[in-house]
Amino acid sequence: MKRHDVEMTFGEHLEELRKRIWMALIGVLIAACFCGIYYKEMMTILIRPYLVAVQKVQADVQKAGTPDKGKGETPPEKPTPAPIDVSAVPVEMRPLVTGMHNEINDLKSQVAELKGVKAGVEPPSPTAPAVKTLPPRLILDSPIAGYVTILLLTAICGLCLSSPWVAYQIWSFIGVGLQPNERRFVRVYGPVSFLLFVAGASTFYFLLLPFGLRTLLAPTSSIIIDGFQLIDPTVTLENYLRFIGWMVLIMGLSFQTPLVVLFLARTRIVPLRTLARKQKIIIFGMIVAGAFLAPSGDPISCTIMAVPLIILYEVGLLIAWLMERRDRREHPERFIYDDLYESDLKKDKDKDQKAPADEPEDIF
Repeated sequence: MKRHDVEMTFGEHLEELRKRIWMALIGVLIAACFCGIYYKEMMTILIRPYLVAVQKVQADVQKAGTPDKGKGETPPEKPTPAPIDVSAVPVEMRPLVTGMHNEINDLKSQVAELKGVKAGVEPPSPTAPAVKTLPPRLILDSPIAGYVTILLLTAICGLCLSSPWVAYQIWSFIGVGLQPNERRFVRVYGPVSFLLFVAGASTFYFLLLPFGLRTLLAPTSSIIIDGFQLIDPTVTLENYLRFIGWMVLIMGLSFQTPLVVLFLARTRIVPLRTLARKQKIIIFGMIVAGAFLAPSGDPISCTIMAVPLIILYEVGLLIAWLMERRDRREHPERFIYDDLYESDLKKDKDKDQKAPADEPEDIF
C-alpha cells in the first residue's frame, strides 16, 4: 500500500489495480500447483464419506436380509447313512462293498437336496451373504472427465488456500480510499467472516454429509429382488464433487448469519428491536430454508441444517444488543429519535386498545 493521504490519478488507479490482480493470480497459481501435487490425498478426503455411507447402507441391507418364497420352512434333513454289516462278505470284497455303500448314501443326499431346491426351500450357504450387493464406486462419464475434474478440484482448492493472500491484495487496493472507521470495520469482520465460512464447511463435512449421503442412498439401495441388489448406488465423480462443492458453499454462506444480523443492526437498516420482535417469523423461515437446503429430506439432516442457523441468529442478536448497549451508554444522543419513535408507537397502541369499539350501524 502506498500514498494513503495523497490522491491518485485515474491512470495510477488502473496501474495499481493491474498490479494487485497479477499478484493475486500468481498466488492462486502457486497454491493450485501445490494442491495439484497432493490431488490424490484431496480426492481421498472428499470421496471417503461416500465409501463409508455406501458400506453402511449395504451393511444394513445385509442385516435386514430379504424375504424368500420358502421363508419359514425348514430344509429337508439329510438321511443318516445306515451302518452296513460286512461280516458275511469275504474279506477281499469288503472294501468294494463299503465304497458302493458310501456312493449310494451320497446319491441319496444329492436327491434330497434337489427335492429341497425344487420345493423352493434351498438352505442358505453359511459363508455366502444372503444378499448380493454391488461394490461402492464412482464412475467417469467420459475419458476426459477425470482429468478435467482434477484440474477443477486443484483450481478451487488453490483458490481456497490462497484466499487470505487474495483478500490482502483486495484490501491493499480498496483500503486506501476507506475512512478509519471503515478500515476498522473490515479488519474486524473480515477474519471473522473467513472463520465462520470454515466453520460452516466443517459442519457440513463432519456432521451433515455422513447422515445425508446415507439417507439419500438408503431408499433405492434397500430394494432387493431375488437376493440381488439391482439398483446401483454408483454416481459419477463429477456430480458427486459438484454436490460437495455446492453444499460447502451453502453452509459457508449460512454461517455468515451473525455478521448479517450485526450489519443490519449496526447500520440501522433494520433496527435491533425489529429483528428481536420478528425473530419467531425469521426462525420459522430458517427452518423452512434448512429443509430446502438439506441434502435429504429426513428430520436429522433438516435439524442439523436449521439448528446452526437459529443459534447463529441468536448469537448475532446478542452481540448486536451488547454493542448497542455500549453505544447507548457512550453516545445516548444517537438514540434520541429511536426512543421518541418507540414512545409514539407505544402511545398509539395503548390508545387503540383503550378506545371503545365502534357500534355497527343500523342499516334498517
